[in-house]
Amino acid sequence: MTGNTYLVEEYRGRINRVMDYIDRNLERAISLEELASVANFSKFHFSRIFWAMTGETPFEFLNRLRLQRAASMLIMNPRESISGIAFQCGFSSLPVFSRNFKAYFSMSASQWKSRFLGHPEGLADFHRNMDQTNRNPGKTG
Repeated sequence: MTGNTYLVEEYRGRINRVMDYIDRNLERAISLEELASVANFSKFHFSRIFWAMTGETPFEFLNRLRLQRAASMLIMNPRESISGIAFQCGFSSLPVFSRNFKAYFSMSASQWKSRFLGHPEGLADFHRNMDQTNRNPGKTG
């Protein structure tokens, strides 16, 4: 194995470890410093490496996973309030969640919920929509 190949594999492992860490901790605030520490990089080097390997900043990745989890929870937990789901997914406030949700899915959370909930074709549409919005160009590995 050449030095460059080893380095790429080492970085890929570190970034995947961070991605898994984010996925396990979506409900709480996560700092760039914390993520860099998980990867054992400085925060500046970590940001550059993460973007180069995923095509997203760490914050974009975190936000996308939170929004996708919230979108799933809106369908799977129809009795749960939108604000409750927003907080469970790590958003600091309902307005922050609402702005991000609408920007990402091009509809409000309540529109999303009513569009996919209670319609036989809704679940298929839901999965198609989630596939289209899963912009992560490549979990590295």
